[in-house]
Amino acid sequence: MPWKSKSSWTKLNRGCLKILFILMTSMAIIGCSHADRYRAKFLKNTEPATGSVRVTWMGTAGLYIFDGETGLYIDPFLSRYGLFKVGFGVALKPQNALIDEWIRITRGQHADAILVSHSHYDHVLDVPRFAQTTGAMIVGSQSTANVALGVGIPEEQIRIITDRDTLVVGKFEITFIRSVHSPALFGRIPWPGTIDRPLTPPAPASAYREGGAYAIWVKHPKGTFLYYGSPGVKPGIFEGLTADVVFLSIGGRKDTASLIDHVITPLHPATVIPIHFDDLFGPVSKDVKPLIGVKMDEFWAETDGKSFEVRTLPVGEEIVLFE
Repeated sequence: MPWKSKSSWTKLNRGCLKILFILMTSMAIIGCSHADRYRAKFLKNTEPATGSVRVTWMGTAGLYIFDGETGLYIDPFLSRYGLFKVGFGVALKPQNALIDEWIRITRGQHADAILVSHSHYDHVLDVPRFAQTTGAMIVGSQSTANVALGVGIPEEQIRIITDRDTLVVGKFEITFIRSVHSPALFGRIPWPGTIDRPLTPPAPASAYREGGAYAIWVKHPKGTFLYYGSPGVKPGIFEGLTADVVFLSIGGRKDTASLIDHVITPLHPATVIPIHFDDLFGPVSKDVKPLIGVKMDEFWAETDGKSFEVRTLPVGEEIVLFE
């Protein structure tokens, strides 16, 4: 490359700084706009009555559901690592002290089950530690089972499911419905395939193969909800079902309209709660920042004025879902 004069480099550096400034300013504006909408749409909380169903969002796609008797974790994930560590294959391990702290925050010490929608690292990495600490049953695919076995979880504490399998935990009736993962990485499903043998951490994110994606439909005397852990679209899988609430992962979606057509509309929910839109490469925080590329403005616009209302959850706070 020809040598550039000092003045040429100065101009180049100024240009780069200008572009960087524009990008950072744009991200800040988008972040502020999102933060205002996100906070304005918080699900209104009420004093929990006996038997009410409550939910705590743990960031990413993680939830804790509790009805006063039975506790369910769904895709609990807290061991976040930076984008470069994930992208360049650095071996990851569960951050046990942080997981234990969040078990305390959610008051899930006696949780009964941990439901896993698929086996990517941001859904399953922390699951064995949750199971070890709480004694809860792990419920998921064979790939999820191999993640648990790799850490020494006994087979009797694992239940392997397939499409339309139903189990009852306390007053919760839970059905796993085979869905599809979204083409979240350059139009492709990231880390496809299965985990075919016990997986012991530390291991790179790429070792945590998808293992089959499942929607989770949950029925309780107080209400029904659908948990949609990845925003892929598989038409027709919710025929004959309804849900009062849909927990909708929106990070990595192709578009919002197809999710409305094939996930939300068939279920006729009153409320849709977006999850898995926050920046999973930074620490869990109440100051929720959207993941780069998640297109929050498009989501807000596409869901405005529909037959359902969109509500959001604060991080780390127990909110009444069904009274």
